Amino acid sequence: MMDTEIIDIRKQIIDKILAKQDDSFRWGFDQRQARERPEYVYYSPNFKSTLWTLLLLADLKAPDDSPHIHAALRLITEHFYNPERGVFWLPGDSHFPIPCLNGNLIYLHHYFKLAPSDILDKTSLFFATYQRFDDGDFKTPKTYPYCSNISCYGKHTCYWGVTKLLKGISFIPKVERTKETQQLIENCIDFVLQHEVYFGSHHSDKFLHSGIDKLTFPNFYKSDFLEILWLLAREKVQDMKMTRSLDLLRSKKKNNGSWELEKSMNITVSIGQKDCTNIFITERANEVLDYYGH
Repeated sequence: MMDTEIIDIRKQIIDKILAKQDDSFRWGFDQRQARERPEYVYYSPNFKSTLWTLLLLADLKAPDDSPHIHAALRLITEHFYNPERGVFWLPGDSHFPIPCLNGNLIYLHHYFKLAPSDILDKTSLFFATYQRFDDGDFKTPKTYPYCSNISCYGKHTCYWGVTKLLKGISFIPKVERTKETQQLIENCIDFVLQHEVYFGSHHSDKFLHSGIDKLTFPNFYKSDFLEILWLLAREKVQDMKMTRSLDLLRSKKKNNGSWELEKSMNITVSIGQKDCTNIFITERANEVLDYYGH
């Protein structure tokens, strides 16, 4: 496929997504649900609401200067950010703090190049201070800041939380990273390598999560192995523990030089059919292998 065709397809999809935005810069807004569960405004419905649609746009490499996208990002920032705690959160302590939500919002702010703010500095510092990297030996305390949140901070730290923090921080220019933020991203990378990208650390012949080996686009709060490799390539990580995942990526390449969408998502606008060549996965795979070798 010619570069001009890819550009045209990308623009068509982005234009379709923006056309679905309402006059208040939202996607998938449900008035009844907003009344009944206000804490999930802009977060629910899954993968079609404002938060997820912004992530889709960023993964599609939408223009980073779109005023409609910036307005939507400011909207969800105001909704999710808690100045007293210094992080993005869903109201209620049952899932406080949520590293995947915060990683995704750090990613959005830096991808779309909104003006730097103390919000992002405080968020990064919070996770640099409190993020855990446990491998089956942690007892979640009831006290601040974990507040009995076993989903993110159980015996084994939630892998998605780590990969999304890695994603968010990887989009912070290195010259803007504090010493604490750089240490956080190095801890995230070490945790990923400890799992050889997508394997269990205690059972190295088993996948860490079902479906992590399937090529997926976009990646919302669960990463596939390709997104993780893509992030490691962004950070110029070279390690033998990546060998099996790189071999898997090479093995999935089709004779025509493309990769297929193996797991589809129920999103705002279709980005391609399952089991068919996908230009966005192919683009990402080539970016990885251009660095690590085809």
